Amino acid sequence: MMKPTTNLPGVQWIPSNGTVGHAFIEGECSRCAKDAPSNSGKAYEDCDDNELCQILAASFRSEAVEWRRMPDGEVKCLAFVEVGSAMAARCDKTQDMFEGD
Repeated sequence: MMKPTTNLPGVQWIPSNGTVGHAFIEGECSRCAKDAPSNSGKAYEDCDDNELCQILAASFRSEAVEWRRMPDGEVKCLAFVEVGSAMAARCDKTQDMFEGD
């Protein structure tokens, strides 16, 4: 079931099966700077939280609202950052909403 959102383009995309999902992960996540296991082969157990993509984790629960089917039919992740591109630094003045202290 697709989750409706009003502030993102297109509609949430959920892979129809594991093969389709794996193909998307191979094609997109392997080129994205946000997930070290996908883009470099680094072992999941050896990664810090900032090296793991929470969107990819959410996809296994059908909750990756950033995975979108655009009006032209293209499927993409709205949070994609090409490996080697500068990622926006997290503001150190903003308090985390769900972490302690």
